[in-house]
Amino acid sequence: MPKERNEFLKRLSENHELQVKKTLENLEAEIVSSISRATGGAELIETRIAIELRKDIKRHIEATYLATADTIVRDYDKIVNEFLKEFGTLKIPDKFKSLTKIDLETITALKYQSFSGFEDLANRYLTEISANVYQNAIAGRSFKDMVKDIRGKITGEVDIRGRPMSMYAGQIAHDSVMQFDGQFTIYKAKSAGLKSFKYTGTNVATTRDFCRRHVGNTYNEKQIRAIWTGNWKGKSSGDPFIVRGGYRCRHTWLPVDKDWDINELT
Repeated sequence: MPKERNEFLKRLSENHELQVKKTLENLEAEIVSSISRATGGAELIETRIAIELRKDIKRHIEATYLATADTIVRDYDKIVNEFLKEFGTLKIPDKFKSLTKIDLETITALKYQSFSGFEDLANRYLTEISANVYQNAIAGRSFKDMVKDIRGKITGEVDIRGRPMSMYAGQIAHDSVMQFDGQFTIYKAKSAGLKSFKYTGTNVATTRDFCRRHVGNTYNEKQIRAIWTGNWKGKSSGDPFIVRGGYRCRHTWLPVDKDWDINELT
């Protein structure tokens, strides 16, 4: 069953990344079109217009990127349903098989936390794109050069670490799925009194050493936090139950009980 669950999370995260990619392409086109209308076809853009365009850029980001983010976060109900479907077949206390009022409140809080990650990136887009438009206006650069910069800033230009900004959006879309799953899983596991966790998932060419060493093994919480103290490439800050192997990690912690036949949980 963990295999099916991991495959489900993989498909969901890939779908969300695709949604974000298409949204950023639309956002790019709408911002360029908005600037074109504001300049009235002029080769150079006035500073006054550049300042006023910030409101339009903000509106476009909210109507495209954040609207997509909202749809994506609402999709996390599927993660909850998949979790309950799988664990309902195991030797779990009844309270672990359904959602309580507190569970629903927790899910809402986790969704809000996930959405804030998308909002942070949206604010970064707003600041950087608006600044880019203003700086181009001040420098007297052509409309063509400004559009080139904007298109690069959203979908093609690399930042100081050599990564396109669109990659950050895709990474957030992927990691939000896995982190929501991790947060909800550890929450429900602790509420049911489960204290052991099996590290599940498959190894691929890019699997980190941490994951390669521990996948398939079962630990208690103290042991998990102990093995988390090391450093490895790609490790991200946070709780080991949530961020696991690091950025874009697709492994999951599966709550288990010492009385279960753990070998069946593959």
